[in-house]
Amino acid sequence: MSEGVVNHTPATADTPEYREQLLAGPQRLARLVGLGGLVAFLILAGLYYTLSPSDTHEQEAARFKGICLPYLTGFVFWTMVALGSVFFLCVQYVTGGRWGILLRRPLEANAKTLWLSAVLFIPVAIFMCLGDRSIYWWSEHAEEMKNPDRPKPPPIRHNDDDPTYNNVRPHLDVDEDLKVAEWLNPPFAVARGFIYLAIFGTLIYVLWRNARTAEYDENLDVARRARFNQRIVGAAGLFVFALTLTFIATDWVMSLEKTFASSMFPVIMFDNSAVMAYSIGLLTLLYFKRKGDPRFNNLFPSTEQIHLGSLLLAFTLAWTYFNFSQYMLIWIGNLPEEIPYYLKRTREGWGWYAGLAVIFHFPIPFLLLLFRHVKSSPRALRNIAIMLLTVCFADVMWWITPSLSHAEAPKFYWLMDVAAWLGIGGVWVYVFLGQLKKHPLLPTREVYLLEAYHHGH
Repeated sequence: MSEGVVNHTPATADTPEYREQLLAGPQRLARLVGLGGLVAFLILAGLYYTLSPSDTHEQEAARFKGICLPYLTGFVFWTMVALGSVFFLCVQYVTGGRWGILLRRPLEANAKTLWLSAVLFIPVAIFMCLGDRSIYWWSEHAEEMKNPDRPKPPPIRHNDDDPTYNNVRPHLDVDEDLKVAEWLNPPFAVARGFIYLAIFGTLIYVLWRNARTAEYDENLDVARRARFNQRIVGAAGLFVFALTLTFIATDWVMSLEKTFASSMFPVIMFDNSAVMAYSIGLLTLLYFKRKGDPRFNNLFPSTEQIHLGSLLLAFTLAWTYFNFSQYMLIWIGNLPEEIPYYLKRTREGWGWYAGLAVIFHFPIPFLLLLFRHVKSSPRALRNIAIMLLTVCFADVMWWITPSLSHAEAPKFYWLMDVAAWLGIGGVWVYVFLGQLKKHPLLPTREVYLLEAYHHGH
C-alpha cells in the first residue's frame, strides 16, 4: 500500500471504525492548530494591550476594542461557513442534482456546527453591552442616552482636512438617537442575535430530521414522503436564509460604522458564505479521494470535478459583480455619510488589501477555473479552494478591523485577526470532523444515481 493512503474496508462497509481511521489525523491537526491559534492570540493581545497608548480614557478604550475586533472577525468567518452550508442544503433539496449527493455529508456536518456559533456568540453579546468600551458605537450611545440631561454634541460639519470622520451630515446626532432607540440598543441586539441562531438551528434540525427519515426509515413510502417534504422545507428555508442573513449582516457587521448602509452588503456576505462553505466541501471530497477511498475515486472523477469547479467559478463571478455594484453606487452617489466606509478601508495600509483582493478574488481564480485541465486536477482545485478561503478571511477582516483607527496601535495588530481565525477555526474544524464521522460519508439510498451516471445509463 502506498504511503498516506488509508487502509479502508470495502466501499459498502462504511463503518464508524473506518471513518475514525480516515478522519482522526485531520482532527488531531485541527486540535493543535486551534490550541496554537488561541495561545498566539492571547500572547499577541497581551502585547497589543501593553504597547498601545493609554494616556487618555479614549486611548484606554481603544486598545480594549482592538482586542475585541479580531475575535469578531474569527467568529463571523466561521459562522458564515455554517450559514453558507445551510443555503446549499436548501438549494440541493429543492433542485436535486448529483453535486448535492456528493457534498451532502460535508454540508450537513458544516451546518450542524452552528451550535458552536451559539456558544461563540456569547463574547460578542458581551461586547455589545460594554458602553464606551464596546466595538459597537451604538452601545456607547445607548449609555449616553440614559442621561437625559447629557449635553448635545455640536453639529458635525464638513471638514476637508479629515473627510474620513467629519464629512457627514449636520443632523447625524439626531439620526443616532433614532437608530439606537428603535433598533440598535444592546438588549434588543443581543436578543436578536440569539434569535437568529435559534432560527437557523430550527431549520437545520427540521432538515436533518427529514433527511434521517428519508435515508434510514425501513418504510419506503415514509422515506419518499420525507424526501418530498425536504423540498418544501428547503424552499421555505431559502426565504428564511435570505431574510435572516440580511439582519445578521446589519447587526453584526454593518452597524460597526455609524453612517454606512448598503443594500448590497448582505448579498456580498451571502456570496462569501457560499464560497467558503463550498470550498470546504470541495476540500473534504478531494481529501477522501486522495486517501484512496474507492467510492470517491469512482464517483468523483475528473469530469465531476470540472462540474463542481464551474459552480465555484460562478460564485467567484458573483462576488465581483456584487462588490463592484456596491462600490459603484457609493461612488456615484458620493454621499458624505457613506463614503467614510471606503475611505477608512483604503488608508492605514488597507488599500493594499483592496488591490490584492481585486487580483486574488477575481482575475486569478477566474482565469484558472476557465480551463478544464485545471478543474480536473485535484491538486490545482485544492489550491484554488484554499486560496479563496484565505481571501475570504481577508475580506471579513477588511469589513471589520478598519472600523477602528489603528494609527496609534502596534503595527502587528492584524496578526491578532490571523491568530483568532486559526484558533476559532481549529476548534470549528475539530467539531466539523466529529460531526462528519457520525454517519456514512455518502447518502446510501441515493448513491445509485451517481453510479448510474458514471456507467453511462
